[in-house]
Amino acid sequence: MFENLKTLAIALHKDERGDMAQIVLAVALIVIPLMLLLLAFGKQIGEWFNEKNTALSDAERIPEPGQ
Repeated sequence: MFENLKTLAIALHKDERGDMAQIVLAVALIVIPLMLLLLAFGKQIGEWFNEKNTALSDAERIPEPGQ
């Protein structure tokens, strides 16, 4: 498996056609908006996950087996 990754890395490194810039641009176009969303709504997302985790672990909300 590592040999395949090494071969791929070497092939990408030797590629001089300019395709790597397009790949980096495509990745950046996906990552940058996600980072902006996380920066803008990170606290609300974290609070929502904490609320759902509390609901799952709250003993009053989890019925006993057989009930």
